[in-house]
Amino acid sequence: MKETPLKKYMYKLASRFLAAIIILLLICESFSYSNLSIETIATSQTQSRPITTLCINEVSTSDDYNKSKPSNLYAKYAAVIDGSNYRVLFEKDGFAPAANASTTKIMTVLIALEYGNLDQFATVSKYAASMPDVQLNISSGEHYVLRDLLYSLMLQSHNDSAVAIAENVALTYLINLQNKGDSTLNAMNYTMSTFDPITDFATIDIATISTEQSKELVHIFATLMNLKASSFGCTNTYFITPNGLDAEDENGKHSTTAVDLARIMAHCVQNENFLKITQTKTYSFTNQKEKDDGTYFAGSHSFTVNNANAFLQMMDGVISGKTGFTGDAGYCYVCALKRDNNIFVSVVLACGWPGNKSYKWADTKKLLNFGIENYFDTNVFTYISDYKDITVNNGITPTIKTYINSDVAMQLSRFDNVNIIYSLPETIDAPIIADSAVGTASIYINDQLYCEFPILAKSSSEKISYIYCLDKIIKGFLP
Repeated sequence: MKETPLKKYMYKLASRFLAAIIILLLICESFSYSNLSIETIATSQTQSRPITTLCINEVSTSDDYNKSKPSNLYAKYAAVIDGSNYRVLFEKDGFAPAANASTTKIMTVLIALEYGNLDQFATVSKYAASMPDVQLNISSGEHYVLRDLLYSLMLQSHNDSAVAIAENVALTYLINLQNKGDSTLNAMNYTMSTFDPITDFATIDIATISTEQSKELVHIFATLMNLKASSFGCTNTYFITPNGLDAEDENGKHSTTAVDLARIMAHCVQNENFLKITQTKTYSFTNQKEKDDGTYFAGSHSFTVNNANAFLQMMDGVISGKTGFTGDAGYCYVCALKRDNNIFVSVVLACGWPGNKSYKWADTKKLLNFGIENYFDTNVFTYISDYKDITVNNGITPTIKTYINSDVAMQLSRFDNVNIIYSLPETIDAPIIADSAVGTASIYINDQLYCEFPILAKSSSEKISYIYCLDKIIKGFLP
């Protein structure tokens, strides 16, 4: 069909109109980028804020610090930490691995509380009953409530109770894994060697298992202890036994560090059952007899255990502690103290040998008093609702405001130098989503990174598009 002059004219007019729109879009985009560049310069000139360093505390002289820190300690290894954030306040060879004797038992309790049931019944094996002093003197084949054995463990440090706890909790762990369809301990990268791979763990009677099988259950429990320690950041800790008796295997010696042990205790005192057990003065219980129907009743073998932690009465605010001694470890003590909502945890290892039993008390007082007298609650950082404007490249809004939604308080002393480093770009590319991170603020204590948190955008800014420009053009022509 032949085109008429009118149709040719209409096509030509439409083509010119379309070309005009495209040119306008390009001009609009060019103006937008140009305007953004001008905004960038203006913002940079009027709101430029370099990386900022703020000193919260005046740094004392080294002589002042040396006069205040604990001195003349008997312990070969020692540490005191802030129990709320695990920061080391003082240490003496605190990162060196050392034998730690029965202070190990704080981790034994923590694992039992996590993987066991306080009301479950625990059976005594021949291996558990063979442990050396200090003993509860339980007998092979007897049954006890797990809760009762934990009091025996922590109040009077019974080594046979520790192994009985470890075996029964490990068996409970295996049963739970098997119920989940994993009987080979894949989660621990461990394969059973003394049990048949198709063993139904729920049918095992600990009273009749071999010594090798008992040791394997203890090894599984110790593996759980080490995994938990690792999750706390305790990288120089290696537990072999649940009672802390001196031991060594192909992977090393049973040991921890003063700093690691303090951090473990800081986690332990967050558990209400742990505190209840370790603060109890006297506790009585009996063995349990099993009926034919599988239920239990109180037996005739009765016990009363008394808290051997004398330091509970030596300083106000002591909330928990555990002593220890072996030939390799010497006298050891880990302690937690609470004052004015502040928690200090102290550790002494290799703090004398027989004839010097009181050294651990004297050193512990020095460590805790150092914390009490020198460290106080300090507000390091508070919420900033309007921190700084930054320029948005190619955004429908030329700038966005930022804020910092964090509060940091901690125990600081006059010895501490605190620096806050703000890292925020002068410009940022669109699109920006409200409450997304656009920078970071980092807190350094004595040149060590303590924590960092995001600087956030207060609003969103979409990226400029042709649709956006066209919308602006159309709206500009409309009345």
